[in-house]
Amino acid sequence: MHTESLKTSPAVAIRAQRARAGSNGEANKLESGDRAAHGWYRFVLSFPPHLVRDYLHRLGVEAGQVVLDPFCGTGTTVVECKKLGIAAMGVESHPMAHFAGRVKTDWTVDADGLRDHAHRVADAARAELMGQGIDDEAERHDWADRNDAMTLPAEKMRLLLTNSISPMPLHKTLVLLKHLRERSGSLYHRPALLALAKGLVGGIGNLHFGPEVGVTAPKPDAPVISTWLANVETMAGDLSALADRRHTPAAVYRADSRELVHVLPARSVDAVITSPP
Repeated sequence: MHTESLKTSPAVAIRAQRARAGSNGEANKLESGDRAAHGWYRFVLSFPPHLVRDYLHRLGVEAGQVVLDPFCGTGTTVVECKKLGIAAMGVESHPMAHFAGRVKTDWTVDADGLRDHAHRVADAARAELMGQGIDDEAERHDWADRNDAMTLPAEKMRLLLTNSISPMPLHKTLVLLKHLRERSGSLYHRPALLALAKGLVGGIGNLHFGPEVGVTAPKPDAPVISTWLANVETMAGDLSALADRRHTPAAVYRADSRELVHVLPARSVDAVITSPP
């Protein structure tokens, strides 16, 4: 694409390039050097941060300007702009994606405080499980013989793909979630929840992305608390590494992108990078 076309129609150019990039699975993969914050939670088909960097360079966007992604998903555009010291805003209507985007762009959370919070929750959840004779790290295959399993209400179970999580991992997840909710007033509650959400789609459950969402052969058990703690530790490390950018303005709004006039101030955007659904 010619540089002139970017200058005359940046939004059209961005959409066209993203459409081409979306057909290339390798180009869309998250590079190892980009994992900080981006890797906290993302859709399997999310466009990669290096694509955002390329667009920012092509459009000549720099610190002091503001970028908007009106269909921001889990916040790739906003996170990458923040990492580069560029103010950004995102708009997303899906509640889970909006939640992920907000958590991924809040770097004011104290890393050591998050670790301490997580270990307190983990200790409480492990103690409850051990009282039931369950070791989170030791796989069991006889859960069907027990009648004290925690599960979701029938109406919520119907929302899940069949066999997307096995009974034992689900029980352990609900025990952990109970102890998280008991401390829901904590400043660390939201990142802790996102770490669990990532664990559920990245190892605790039986989901498979290839790129369509499917279900693998159900595994009888999986470590839940240790998987969650590993995700929290990654978050804490990223928060320390990104501390110098924590005050770069970044906002993710839950709203209808067809009515941005009610969300964004007039003349507040210098560039748009987006992929309309």
